[in-house]
Amino acid sequence: MALLAFGFFLRVYAGIWTPEHGITKFLRVGQEFDDRGTAVFRATPKFIDPYPAHRWGFDGQLYAEMALDPLLLDPHLHIALDNPPYRAQRILLSWIAWGLGLGQPFWILNAYAALNLIFWVGFAWLAGRLFAPHGWSGLAGYAVTLVTCGVIESMQASLTDLPSFTLILAAIMVGGKAGAGILALAALVRSTSLIGFVGLAALPPPWREAIRKNIVWGLIAVVPLACWVAYVLWRFQGREVNFDGGNLAMPFRGMMEKLGEFSVTAVHGSIRWHRLFFELYKSYELHSVLTMISVVTQIVFVAVNRNWRDPLWRWGAVVAVYFSCISFLSWESHFTITRHALPITLLFNVLLAARPGRSWLIWFLLGNCFVPFGVRYFDGMREFRSPPPLPEFAIEAPATVGAPPVQVRYGEGWSAQQWWPDTTWRWSRREQATVIMRNAAPRPVRVQFTFLARSFHEREFRIDAGSRTLLRMRLPGARRVVTVDDLELPPGETTLTFIVSGEPSKADDGTSGEVRLKMEKPTVRIQAP
Repeated sequence: MALLAFGFFLRVYAGIWTPEHGITKFLRVGQEFDDRGTAVFRATPKFIDPYPAHRWGFDGQLYAEMALDPLLLDPHLHIALDNPPYRAQRILLSWIAWGLGLGQPFWILNAYAALNLIFWVGFAWLAGRLFAPHGWSGLAGYAVTLVTCGVIESMQASLTDLPSFTLILAAIMVGGKAGAGILALAALVRSTSLIGFVGLAALPPPWREAIRKNIVWGLIAVVPLACWVAYVLWRFQGREVNFDGGNLAMPFRGMMEKLGEFSVTAVHGSIRWHRLFFELYKSYELHSVLTMISVVTQIVFVAVNRNWRDPLWRWGAVVAVYFSCISFLSWESHFTITRHALPITLLFNVLLAARPGRSWLIWFLLGNCFVPFGVRYFDGMREFRSPPPLPEFAIEAPATVGAPPVQVRYGEGWSAQQWWPDTTWRWSRREQATVIMRNAAPRPVRVQFTFLARSFHEREFRIDAGSRTLLRMRLPGARRVVTVDDLELPPGETTLTFIVSGEPSKADDGTSGEVRLKMEKPTVRIQAP
């Protein structure tokens, strides 16, 4: 079973690989963080998704960047990392990638992108020992656990969750001082890994001996992290320290907010309810409900089958309490939440495999109903391509005109292009911005110029062509259609100047810097001769 799963993962990794970028697509590097990255990070070839919706990338890119300088000596890391004290405490994977990459930047980034698969091999071996005694029910539990959504989520973005989870599991299974040493490594991957100490701790009497062991083991697990955090705070003096990353809230608040969001989507969203069976494992929105069903089922089963003497149970139970306090920041993109639930998912399937009663199938299906979506999602990464940039100006002409003789492009004063699958836009950054229209015909051409305008404040707006004012109006703080009729373009280039009054504001789509006017879906319609 492990070989089949490993073959599946290798197939996806091989499908992602390119000679130019290797497997750095798994780093999820966004253009925004590449632009603010260290010099060596910017200069190293890597896959960057041009799709504006992905411009911020994801967390793995930051740890991969630290792998290029694991001692954190480059002062530019203050700018390159979104939260330097928080990110820099998770250093172990960066050190491993630096070692595997032999100090070569391109190799280092690819080594980091491969770490989740390497740790998965260790997890598969450890999990095999847990499920092996339980026959066919153990085989079923082992199969779904190897490809569960938390594993997929950590792999597809080169995150720290699967490596940390694997090291904690190893620490609990090994136990003693050696287990405490492995837990110390897990804490250097994620400081929250110290939760795993509840599974490592010695509980049986004599109590004095148990307390002595726990103090020694606790120091072994904590001291390396404490020393490294002290170094990190020294390197990033003056920066605000936030060790939970803003991911915690009141119990179950995040889940309830997600459920409320789905209730709106269910009524007004794009779910095709008449094709419910097919939508279950294709619809991202429906998968949020499957995730809630699965995780709640797992928590209930773990709570019902409690066993304080079982180290694995103690670990999973404490993680379930921690999990309930995860905020909507993680639940908003609900696939993220599955990696936090990895210990609960493992414990649920191990406990269920040991109890193959008449209700086994019901528990198994409910507790793992979110798995097929993740498998399908990961497999689709081989073929997935972000929507390419759309033509920025639509040129329409009557059939009698033939090939449109007019070309249009943005001039100065605009942001970079933004687009979704069905629309494209830019923001003006200055009080004046230009659009250049070129008429390749030997005679003047009359056109109509139309676009959707968006402003966050009321503004005076004017479009000039040289000394002529083509349009003057007051823009409301909302979207509206703007049309310039009967615009005559002489042969050659005509520069339109967009003049927007008022103070700048922030965009609502992630465009950096200050903006004034959004021009969306610009269309030039050539009039019949």
